Order: sequence, then structure tokens, then C-alpha cells
Amino acid sequence: MRKFFLLSILFATYSTSFAQPKKDSTKKAVIEIHLTNSKQKPLPNEEIIIVANARRKNYRAITDAKGAAIISVEPGDNYIIKLKTIGDTTTYGNIEIDPLTGNQFYKTPFNIDMIYEPAKAYTFHHLEFDIAKATLKNASYKELDQLVEFMQRKTAVTIEIAGHTDNVGNDAENKKLSQQRADAVKNYLIQKGMNATRMKTFGYGSLQPIADNSTEEGRQKNRRTELKIIE
Repeated sequence: MRKFFLLSILFATYSTSFAQPKKDSTKKAVIEIHLTNSKQKPLPNEEIIIVANARRKNYRAITDAKGAAIISVEPGDNYIIKLKTIGDTTTYGNIEIDPLTGNQFYKTPFNIDMIYEPAKAYTFHHLEFDIAKATLKNASYKELDQLVEFMQRKTAVTIEIAGHTDNVGNDAENKKLSQQRADAVKNYLIQKGMNATRMKTFGYGSLQPIADNSTEEGRQKNRRTELKIIE
């Protein structure tokens, strides 16, 4: 999906102090993440992904009610911090965790404060229908399944699905087709277990163009399905 608005800032503080281990100590390094929006409101149920560059290993965690997530990783690697969004991931930065030798271990966590402003509106980028029909093509399923994952994590979220067409053909037929396509997306999500009460659909036909309908490129951009996140 193409994001309409997304703001991301990364602040990171961490401790590289070493201490002699106790018998139950571990050679892991702990990364503690605190995720908030620009108003310092915690963001729960967001998926954090930490990627180990050298080891090519992914670590994942979901933020709790306080926007916190704790992930244990192997020392001696460069880690990329990412946040999963609908159909995409946003990279915030990276953190270098030095290797440990002998009896050394990390005494305190690596603390990372992330500020993230979730996008509220998206345009489906890979949503495809049969020509002049509301039948979803198989190529659409991957992106829709990513939306299902998002809604499964964000159980309080409701969405609006809006269908749009270009201005070719009859206005009434275009409006009808755009509504049917929005409904087709809703029905797919229902089949995947999403509650119908969490979704509203609107068909606008050609009334809200975002590009010039006099060119094929513009008409293609106007034939779109949009998503609005409501909380």
C-alpha cells in the first residue's frame, strides 16, 4: 500500500557497561523499546522487527499496553530496527552491539525510544479486479492478508474502504462498480474472520479524482481503492 502520511523519529540510548557474570547470567543482549506517538501516547499492538545484519536473523515482538517491547539478541552484530506497517516496514535506524569476551555480559538493557505517527489513510497498491467487474484477482490476496494481520493485532480499529473509478462510461454505473469493489474487499476480510461491524464501505465512482482523467496514466491512478483507519 502507498502511505499518505507517515512520520518517524528515532531516539536511542543504551548502556555498554560490562560486569562479571553471576551463575545464572546470560550472553544475550536485551533491547528494550518504548514506542509512542508525537504526543507521547503509548502505541500498543505494534510489531517491532529487529534484523541482525551479519547473522541474517529476524527478531520480532509486539508492543504491550504501555508501548513497550523487549527482545533478546546475540551480541556482536549490527541490528536494524524496523516497524511493521500495513503492507510495508519502516526502518528507524540501527544499533551496534559489541561482542562479549570471556566472562563479560551486558548489565543493563539497550533502551530505545521510538516516536511514530501511524498513517491514517492508505491506497491499496496491488489490489486488482477483473476488468469492469468487482471480482478480486489472486494478486490482491497478499496485500489484503497483510491488512488482516493488522486488524488482528489492532482489535479496536475500525476501517473505511472507499472505491473509486475514472470518468470513462456512465456515472451511475461507475458509482455502482466502485461500491461493489469496496464491498468485495470487505467480504474478503469477513471470510478471513474479521467482524463486519468493524468495516464501512463507500463507492464514489469518478467523483473524487486524484489525477487527470484526460490521460491513461491519470485514469489508472483514479481507478483505486482506499483505506482509512479509525480508532
